[in-house]
Amino acid sequence: MATPHPTGVDISHFQGDVDFTKLKSGGQSFVSVKATQGTHYSSANYYTDNIEKARKCGLISGGYHFYSGTLDGVEQANYFLEIAKPQKGDLLPMLDLEGDGGASAEQVASGALAWVQTVEKATGRMPFLYTTASFFAKIGNPKGFEDCPLWVAHYGVTKPKLPAAWTLYTIWQHSQSGAASGVTGDVDLDSFNGSAATLDKFRL
Repeated sequence: MATPHPTGVDISHFQGDVDFTKLKSGGQSFVSVKATQGTHYSSANYYTDNIEKARKCGLISGGYHFYSGTLDGVEQANYFLEIAKPQKGDLLPMLDLEGDGGASAEQVASGALAWVQTVEKATGRMPFLYTTASFFAKIGNPKGFEDCPLWVAHYGVTKPKLPAAWTLYTIWQHSQSGAASGVTGDVDLDSFNGSAATLDKFRL
């Protein structure tokens, strides 16, 4: 019988208190916790209050940043690094790129690429890029992101549609209204495209 792909969740303050022990015992392998948004995020303490709990439970854990299209990409990256403090063994950082905030496609693309490059320089690894095929097309399918492991969102399908720059996804967010042990209410559900051993390659 084929070994099931590792599964995980991504969470923010909307999930409230999470029992990470139950999350892991319920079969989840990894979790990405929202750390920052823009250059100031009033709920950044949610990340700092929870990331160490997730790590201690043996979950492969990391942080993500929700990109704000109108703000400077380098400033956003530095803010993320200050709050998230990525460390060895963490899941690669993730850039959540799904809205433009009224900025132009060129502004969003160039700023997001600056975020990626700043985080890569600080950590030595390319971060995940979380996006959808439709949004990436909206900003012109920009170049420079193709070396980022793809964390693609697409719901209600048996196979996700990928942005033009990728032929494979690394993680698929297949539901935004799922259920997981240890989490009250809806939670984003993710599936890793590979084995547990391969998932280890996407850690710092």
